[in-house]
Parts: sequence; C-alpha cells; structure tokens
Amino acid sequence: MSQSKICVYPWSHVNINPNGDVWPCCHQRGDQMRVYGNFKEDDIDTIFNSESARELRRSMLQGVLPRNTCIKCIEYEKIGIKSARDWANQQPWAKEIIDNIPNTTKDDGTVENYKIKFWDLRWSNLCNMKCVMCSPDWSSLWVQEIKNKLENFDDETIQKDNMLRAYKQHIKHDTLKVRHLPNKHFIDNHINDVEHIYFAGGEPLIMDEHWYILNKLTELKRFNVKIKYNTNMLKMDYKGQNAIDLWKNWDYLKLSVEGSIDETGKRAEWIRSGTIWETVEKNIKQVRDTGIQTFSNTTVGCYNVIRLPELIDELYELYYSPTNKKAQVNLNPVHNHWCSIQVLPDALKRDILEKTKSWESKTKSKTQKIEAIYHELQKPHDPDKLKMFWKRSSWLDLNKDSTLFDHIPEFAELNDQTGNQYEKFRDDWIEKSLSKRNRSIDSNLCSSISY
Repeated sequence: MSQSKICVYPWSHVNINPNGDVWPCCHQRGDQMRVYGNFKEDDIDTIFNSESARELRRSMLQGVLPRNTCIKCIEYEKIGIKSARDWANQQPWAKEIIDNIPNTTKDDGTVENYKIKFWDLRWSNLCNMKCVMCSPDWSSLWVQEIKNKLENFDDETIQKDNMLRAYKQHIKHDTLKVRHLPNKHFIDNHINDVEHIYFAGGEPLIMDEHWYILNKLTELKRFNVKIKYNTNMLKMDYKGQNAIDLWKNWDYLKLSVEGSIDETGKRAEWIRSGTIWETVEKNIKQVRDTGIQTFSNTTVGCYNVIRLPELIDELYELYYSPTNKKAQVNLNPVHNHWCSIQVLPDALKRDILEKTKSWESKTKSKTQKIEAIYHELQKPHDPDKLKMFWKRSSWLDLNKDSTLFDHIPEFAELNDQTGNQYEKFRDDWIEKSLSKRNRSIDSNLCSSISY
C-alpha cells in the first residue's frame, strides 16, 4: 500500500447534500461529481461501500489521486497551499484510521467495521438568503426568486435564452426539497462514533436537523465532539432555543462559528441578498464577546476582490476581541464561475494583486489561503465570464429599486470601460419582459371584443 496519496476522508467521512447525494467531500471538483449514493434511496452501509466509494479507495491505495474528484487538493498542493487532504490527515483521529487501512480494507476497497468520524452535513437547501454566487440547489429563497422573475417572460423567450432555460429546469424538477430527518436512524446509530461535525447548508441554524443533533449531543454530554459551523449569522434563535446558550457547553477549542461574510454594510446586502447588516454585525459581536471561537469564512470573487485589503481589515476588526484573540479571515476563491476573479480584466487584476501584496508586506495578515487568491488573480481574463457577469448582474437587479452600482460603486467604472454591457443587458431584459406583458394585454383585449 502506498500512503503518499492517501486521504482519510474516504475511510471516515460523509458529505451529505441537500438533494440527498453523498459525496466523498465538499472539495471535489470536476465535470462529473463523484456520488457514493443517495440517502433518500439507500442506507449508510450501502452508500459507504458503494462501487464509487470503493473505486476511490482503490485508486488512492495504488498511489493515485483521481483528478476529476481531487483536482482542488492537487492544485493547492502543487502551489504549496495546505489542502483539505492535508488538513484531514492531520486530525487527531486520522492517524489510527490511516495506520489500520491494511487491516480494515479489502482488495476491492470495501471497509469493514467502519466508523464515520467526520460528518459534513448540508441536510437541506432551506435558507434565509439568496447569495449571488448560489443557486436553487443550495438556497430555497433562490427557488422563489427564480419563480418570480420567470413570470416576467413568456415560454418562447425562456426557451431561446440559455440562462432562463436552465432556471426553468430547476423549477420543473422542483429543486426545493426540505428534508426533515429522513435518516434519524443514521444520527442515532453513529453519534457515538463521530468526532467532528461540520454544519452548513442552506442555513443550518434554521434547520430542524441541526437542532436535533445539537440537542442530542447535549443530552449525551458529548462536548468532546468538535463542531464547526458555516452560517450567515442572521439568526441565532430557533423555536425557543438560542444557539449561543447551547454552544457555551463546549470548550473554546472544540467549537467554532464560521461567518459566511463576504462584505460589510450595503455591499454585503447586495452580494448576499437577505442580509440585514445591522443584525449580522450584532450577532457576530455577541458570539465573539461570549467567548465562543468565531471567524470569517469569506468567499472571494469579482464582487469583493476589488477591495480585498480593506475588506480583510474591516472583518478582522469586527471579529477580534479580548475573548476572540484567534480571530482570522479565511479566504476561499470562487472557481470557474460567472462571478469568479477571472471575470475582471487583466490590467485590473494586476492592480489588485500589486495593492494586496503591498498591503500584506506592511501588515501582519490575519488570513488563510491568501496565496490561493494570488493564484486566481494571475489567471487570464475570461471575456465570456465577463459577459455572463453583466448579464446575470442586470438580471438580479430586475424589478429592484437599487442597482449593483448603488451598492458596489467601483463597478460603474468597469461598466464604462467594457462598453456599458450592464445597461445593454438590462434594457434587453426590460424589453423582453415588457413584450410579454404587451402580448398579454393584446390577447385580453381581443378576447373582450364581440364579433
């Protein structure tokens, strides 16, 4: 057995997604995502030793990290950035599992008497925000947003437009599936083995499943289980319970609350629509001052990289306190997306890179993975993504009282430099939506005429 390409995840971890699919981890990238199975259809024994799961283990045992599954870790390790694989293999519970792989794993990749030590739980797409980089798969508010906006257009217009047609398919297949503990037995049967739980979503703090697990751990006094959250920090209470009251049972180093905060103030309210910045800021300070470990988990794309140094300083100031001295800003670049950093022109990216590196050399940076941002800033400009960026931004602003430029004024200059594409797309959206209304009015008028 070669251990050089071993990752402990396939032997100890499940990543459960809102549609029920189980992945090896949330970091996988590729055209064809690896799926172990689906919790709606299979039990955990079938899923954990599915052909897809066994194939991944066999590949690693042969000294190969499959690129289609593990490309993100491969790229990070190539440029010297700590990968998810590196992190997982360094966990306190990982060494014993890795050392015992020869004794626990059959030649075909089957693992007997397995113990799932790490749960990555995204039970539902139930969410109280609709972030620009998100989709109906991960946000229930996006489902409603799309339904509302599609009502502006007739079927002919929708079929001719790739973006609208894709959104129509989301609605057709009913992406909104809020699951309520369909696998309660999984939780009850494996909760004594778990060492680490990561709650994400959707928004975990408004999900019944999250509260069931948190109360179960409290009942069992399993305060040694390490818990980590990815939350938008908008709501701390649920059905008469307050998360902070329960979190206080955990040691400082055993529980951390990652705030999905990509900007501050009005900028935050546009990027993560549904944000009430005053409330979010208040909740961050309350968690921070209570003595619970909290920090920012910041997704970096074209919308916020333009002022990255200022943003990091603002977030660090928000999170740091005498009770949260380990405050930091974790940076996670958007990959291969219409709002990724590649959207921006090369000259602008060079300016941002130079400014950020200069800032970093003068300050004691409290960031994680800033090198990954530098790597993205050096990738060539993608004009197709820029076009899609303007198209989607104008679509997001449709029927709103304010625009992108009101919240993030720097993009007004970029719009001028790139041929006012925002206005062109906006006018096109308005024309198409008006044409539907006009045809509807004409139809109603005709039907009212007596012959």
